[in-house]
Amino acid sequence: MKRRVSLLATLFLLLATTAMSQQLGKRITNKDVIDMVALGVSDDVIITKIRSASAGGTLQFDTSVDGLKELKAAKVSDEVIKVMINPAPPAAPLVVAATPITNDPNLPPPEVGVYWKNANAFTRIEGQNISQAKVGGKAGSMFTYGMRNEHWDATLDGPESKNVINERQPVFYIYVPDGASSSDFALIILEKKGNRREFQIGSFGGLTGGKSGVKRDKEIAFTAEHAGIRTYKITLNAAMKPGEYAFFMGTGQQATMAGGSIGGARSGGAASGKVYDFRIPE
Repeated sequence: MKRRVSLLATLFLLLATTAMSQQLGKRITNKDVIDMVALGVSDDVIITKIRSASAGGTLQFDTSVDGLKELKAAKVSDEVIKVMINPAPPAAPLVVAATPITNDPNLPPPEVGVYWKNANAFTRIEGQNISQAKVGGKAGSMFTYGMRNEHWDATLDGPESKNVINERQPVFYIYVPDGASSSDFALIILEKKGNRREFQIGSFGGLTGGKSGVKRDKEIAFTAEHAGIRTYKITLNAAMKPGEYAFFMGTGQQATMAGGSIGGARSGGAASGKVYDFRIPE
């Protein structure tokens, strides 16, 4: 009985030794890497092979100074050598969303525009580009022999805005373009003229020469408070009357207006910019 147990133990030891020898024979060494490089195997394939073998613990690299000298002499690339030293794959890159997945419920969406804070919701005021203009005040200039200014008026199609705000003193939020601020916006009164609405964006000629910007008596004062990244809370200083209004952000092109001599040619400039128009009903 003892002889049989001894025989089984010897057989088990022999099998274990054989398996270990086979395992050692399958290990990837510096020579294997050098041979793959000599065969013209690409770095990507060699790296994949090393990382695949590392999962089974079958790597036996010599990355000592002498080992590195041997590898470099065999023209093994630095990328392969770095993986031989540390075969663990790099951590997956952390992907950060360009915009937050969830927005702050107290702020409008991070999209450029003007928003009305309607109770607990934000109502977007649709904007439009201004590219139309007309000259006003020609008759006054003519009867005063050019001493009175003419003016440039920006026009909006339609007698009234499609954006309706049912408050006399609403609260607005503006998400401004990159590099802009609330001071680039003006809240103005629009004048109804037949089938259009308009506002003055500058004047030229006359005794005072050219001026740019909206008329002061058509502006409505407001207080701007920085509420978040590129976001401003707009509070009106007084209640508004029923009528047509707009937030206007000019591009600066209207500032090209210049005065001219009496009876001579006068240069104006394009009424250009963005308006966010709305109306307050009766």
